[in-house]
Amino acid sequence: MIHGWYTRLATLVSLGMAIILCMLSPIYNNPYCVHDLRMIPFVLGILYGGPFTGLALLAVLLVSRTMIYSWSMVAFVIYAVIYLLTVIGMKWFDFNRLSSRKKIIFSVVLFTVHSIVAALIAKAMTVFVIDESYLINFIFLPSLGMLILTYICETLLKQIQIKQALVKIEKMEVLAQLAASISHEVKNPLTVIKGFLRLLHQENLPVGKREQYLTIASSELNRAEEIINDYLTFAKPDPDQVENISVSEQLHKLADMVEPLSNQQSVLVHKQIEDASIVGNTRSFQQAFLNIMKNAIESMPDGGTLTILSKVQKGTVSISITDTGVGMTPDQQERLGEPYFSTKEKGTGLGLMVSYRIIEAMRGVITVESRVGKGTGFQIVFTVDQVKDPSSI
Repeated sequence: MIHGWYTRLATLVSLGMAIILCMLSPIYNNPYCVHDLRMIPFVLGILYGGPFTGLALLAVLLVSRTMIYSWSMVAFVIYAVIYLLTVIGMKWFDFNRLSSRKKIIFSVVLFTVHSIVAALIAKAMTVFVIDESYLINFIFLPSLGMLILTYICETLLKQIQIKQALVKIEKMEVLAQLAASISHEVKNPLTVIKGFLRLLHQENLPVGKREQYLTIASSELNRAEEIINDYLTFAKPDPDQVENISVSEQLHKLADMVEPLSNQQSVLVHKQIEDASIVGNTRSFQQAFLNIMKNAIESMPDGGTLTILSKVQKGTVSISITDTGVGMTPDQQERLGEPYFSTKEKGTGLGLMVSYRIIEAMRGVITVESRVGKGTGFQIVFTVDQVKDPSSI
């Protein structure tokens, strides 16, 4: 059965319109009656929407029939009996627990019973002739239509269930991957800390060694804290404090922050930055682009050039971080931003994973172009609703 008030409302509206359209397009006319396929959406609505949806469709059917033709006590009795038979049949056979195959068989048999009962009621209450045309147009064609539409409904519901199951499986896989990653990454510094704490219990340990061990343990503890903070940022990258960020100021500051690393790697930093203002959190912005810049520098172990560009176009701010490093294969590019994937030998992939999440939270779009041996370029574009006039700051 369909759940959720909005889904029930959509079902009611769509099937109600189908009932009206069926009445406007009859398939059979004779002096005794005008027949159409209005009963198919009516019965489907009861089966898949439930008794209350069916009751609303009964009201739609009666009102629309009266407006299109005229009031008929025979029609009222037939529709009411069909409604009751359908609800009783659903409860008796527990329709919602039947397999798809049994639901299709049930709906066709039930619809055939409806047709026979409707004919008997009509014959008892008014002049009604049961002939060959009736058997074709009142029983065979509607039952065939019911068979086809029930099959379509069951196929669509099965596809929805499969999609929901796949989403759950994907979430569980990501959760398992993140749990394994956290366990692996935090375990390394904790193991080091544990080892040095044991060493501190040695008797006659020189003061210099004691300080050295404490420094290393403290450094590893800070590394574990950074790893946990990265995961927390990934889980909730959209902080409460939102402000106007000066792109020029922050990119110049980030270039200064990576200068020691770039000098160590013999990397020349080239900047061409236009100023603009975007909305976001300054700390998160710094973290996202610092991770990208550090990765770019580390991809050039033999030196190279890191180019930082920002360009303001109508309605957008485009920020490019380009290196002349080792580059990536297309398969590696596809996996960028995934948990626990890194092109570095001892990398965890946490940095880029967090960067992607932050940029996504700021409604930015990130694209990557890379060629093996030629370098990699990251382009991040913030659209018009994130861009503000610098003069308004």
